[in-house]
Amino acid sequence: MAFVELTDTSGETVLVNPIAVAYLRTAGDGGTDLYFAGRAEPLRLTGAPSDIVRTLENAAPTPPDPTLSLLA
Repeated sequence: MAFVELTDTSGETVLVNPIAVAYLRTAGDGGTDLYFAGRAEPLRLTGAPSDIVRTLENAAPTPPDPTLSLLA
């Protein structure tokens, strides 16, 4: 699955693999807390949860390399 570029509350760009996301919650400041499996603290993102969910759902898997398919 492809990584998704999101922005955290400090303004930094972070790359998120959607398959690692356990759940998300609305943060007190109107942003979104993104929780990952195996990590205690959330990643705080700018944007509403509905926007973050849409972005993660639209992440398409990376297509296989056709050359490797021919070699297999």
